[in-house]
Amino acid sequence: MFVSSRGYKISYQVFGAGPVVVLLHGHPMWGGRWVDRGYVAVLQDRFRVIVPDLLGHGDSDKPHDPCAYGDHRIASDVLAVMEREGAHHAHVWGYSWGAAVAEHVAVAAPGRVLSLMLGGFPVGLDARQRAALIGQPPASIEEMFAEWPAALAETYIARNDFAAIQAVQRTFDKFPVTISDLRAAPHPTLAYYGVDDTRLDLARQQAQALPCRFEQVPGDHVIAFAESANVLPIAIAHFDAATETPAR
Repeated sequence: MFVSSRGYKISYQVFGAGPVVVLLHGHPMWGGRWVDRGYVAVLQDRFRVIVPDLLGHGDSDKPHDPCAYGDHRIASDVLAVMEREGAHHAHVWGYSWGAAVAEHVAVAAPGRVLSLMLGGFPVGLDARQRAALIGQPPASIEEMFAEWPAALAETYIARNDFAAIQAVQRTFDKFPVTISDLRAAPHPTLAYYGVDDTRLDLARQQAQALPCRFEQVPGDHVIAFAESANVLPIAIAHFDAATETPAR
């Protein structure tokens, strides 16, 4: 399915029925990775699951102009998908870059967010912190995936447009949502991070500053997403609690 947002085609999938959960993938992933790693198979038994391909990824349009991106603009695309699906309220779950986009959704439309689930990206980073965390973008798509297993690297190279990847990355530190912003639009929030991920201490520090619940799951940045069984029970309990006691 597709929706037009800001003149761009945004692809998305919908599964199951019940309270809405929106899943926002990382960079340079695509929405289908939530399906591949088993998240949707579990969630769709209890929830209506909406899975967009964020602009520049998957089957959505892939403009090469950085002005098309910026997390606040990507968040508006997510809201356009929700609007098309009549999803007036949703639990919003983002991983890595998707968590940064989820923060923007929560700040832009606080009344539409039941809860936040933020993984693999410390909450509320300012522009300086974001720039330090992200570092310099790779010079080529081959460099980007140089240390990945060959078969997986081939899949990601085939599914991505490197000019679009670069355009997205040029905006990563430009439009932060800070701790103060999140405090001004409070939601039940659960942040989680792999115990072997870099910047674990920063992630814990930011969660304490908000404050919000913070969980550690096994593995590094990749494994913390890939092994869905480690986080799904935590997420479902979080969504259930927030559905029973929705944010004001």
